[in-house]
Amino acid sequence: MAAEHRTGKRVLVTGGAGEMGAHACRVLASAEEIAEVLIADRNEQAAKALADELGPRAKPLALDIYDADGLAGALADVDFVLNTAGPFYQFGPLVLRAAIAARTHYLDICDDFEPTLEMLDLDTDAREAGITAVIGVGASPGISNLLGVLAMDECEAVETIYTSWRASGFQRAEVDTDVRSSAAVEHWIHNCTATIKAWRDGGLADAQPLEERSISYPGRGESPVWVCGHPEPLTLPRYRDGVRESLNLMSSRPRLMEAVIRTADRVRSGELDVAEASRALVLEPNTMGSAAGPAPSLPVLFAVAEGTKNGKRVRVGARPLVVPDDSMATMTGIPLAVATLMAARGEVDRPGVHGPEVIDARTFFDDLARYARHGSDGERPAEVVEVVVEEITA
Repeated sequence: MAAEHRTGKRVLVTGGAGEMGAHACRVLASAEEIAEVLIADRNEQAAKALADELGPRAKPLALDIYDADGLAGALADVDFVLNTAGPFYQFGPLVLRAAIAARTHYLDICDDFEPTLEMLDLDTDAREAGITAVIGVGASPGISNLLGVLAMDECEAVETIYTSWRASGFQRAEVDTDVRSSAAVEHWIHNCTATIKAWRDGGLADAQPLEERSISYPGRGESPVWVCGHPEPLTLPRYRDGVRESLNLMSSRPRLMEAVIRTADRVRSGELDVAEASRALVLEPNTMGSAAGPAPSLPVLFAVAEGTKNGKRVRVGARPLVVPDDSMATMTGIPLAVATLMAARGEVDRPGVHGPEVIDARTFFDDLARYARHGSDGERPAEVVEVVVEEITA
């Protein structure tokens, strides 16, 4: 690997001047484990502005990922590359292959199941190069996977493992109403309309998004959820043998989900393409706050495992109690930085391509709590994650 002689690590962040990459850069630039953060971005002016904000450890780097020689040169003398540049079906495997060739460790925030499978197929190449690649280390996937690990660890045998996140409405500013929708909304619509991969009957299988299910979280009763195309079901079953089913699920206020289903049907019928549907969804009235109906009883972000413990069937829920504020950027970029700091300390060092499950979950959540907003007294709570076990009697 490059730059082994340094005490502090050199990190390059692709898309580093973007919203999510910038939050990772802010954490890394002030961390003692890091000697230098290269903010790599096509927008050199934005990268320079962020570097000026973050101080002497941060350096701007003009980089177009499509420039193979430029990318190879940028990775030649860094210890880690953090890939925050989407869409990941274009840039995930591309940057990972370049990292393997450069023998540079790799982490990303990929939340697409298609490139996740493609990158997992590079496991042998990564192991032979001696590099560790961890994909999907954001909120979901990322935090959600490690909640799943904690839930499964309470079971002697695991039958099912589900992860879930709360879908919320969109601010009108998130879309350019005159021209096009945002990439984030388009990504969501794509995952709600294309055939997805899930873990069923003990293996990967095709599935349809927006299938309605019902799920119980211990102490909160049942609530409706909807199947989504995400990477968690592709990697969580690799952590424990015997898992029969794994799904990623959305919870939502009812009117928002009704609008999503209605919009997805218009894409499937050919009436709208993904960009048009995304814009239509953002402009849909009554999809935000109380206008969208009652909030789900489920936690915002959680995992639920069902299996056996001490000869009894149990259900285990896990949710974070202390996290960064709930914006998409902080909940994605900061977990990526936390995982990178763990890797810089030698705590994530298994060669190959892995999901977030390769990270020690307890250490991760303890470290993540350092970047969270605490109560009015500023004191960190004694517990940063809730893990609840209940017996299944029905």
